[in-house]
Amino acid sequence: MGGGGTAPKMKMSDAFILTGLTLLLGGLFMHAWVTPINHKATDPPYANGASLMWGDQFNFDITVENETIIRIVFKNETGGVLSADSVVLAAGELHQHTLAAPDAGYYSYEIDTKETGAIIYVEIERKLMLDMLPFPVGALILAMGLYQRSAAPQTQAEESIPTEVMDAVLDD
Repeated sequence: MGGGGTAPKMKMSDAFILTGLTLLLGGLFMHAWVTPINHKATDPPYANGASLMWGDQFNFDITVENETIIRIVFKNETGGVLSADSVVLAAGELHQHTLAAPDAGYYSYEIDTKETGAIIYVEIERKLMLDMLPFPVGALILAMGLYQRSAAPQTQAEESIPTEVMDAVLDD
C-alpha cells in the first residue's frame, strides 16, 4: 500500500481559492457549453424536454442537409400540444426558432426533419437566470480566499524554507 507520510495542513485561504475557482469554472461549463445534436436521416424525430418556469424558453438553431419541411411540436406536461409549426428549409439553411413556456412545468418538444439529416443546437434561456448564480458566489469565495492569503502573516515555518537550490553529493 502507499506510504503514509505526512503533509502540511491546507490553509483556509487555499481552500477558499480552490472552491471559488471550481465554482467559476463549473459555472462556465454549465452555462456556456452547448453540444450540437447530429440528427441522421435514418433517426426518428428528435424529442426532448425540460422543466421550465414561467417565461423560460427553448432556443433552437436548426441546419438541414437537404431541402425539407421541418416540423416543431411543443407540448406541455399533460401531452397537450401548445404549438405545431412547419417550416420549409433549403439545404444548408439555418432556422432559428423560439418556444416560450406559458406557465411553470415540464415541457417537451419534438423536431421532425422528414428523413433529412440535420444539426440541431438547443439552448434553454432562463428568465430568472438562476444558472448564473455560481458566478457571483464563486467570485465572492475566491475574493475571500485571496484576501485571507494577503492579510495572513507568514508563519515561522514558511520563513525557514530555504530558497536556494541544494545539490546532493552521491558517493560512488
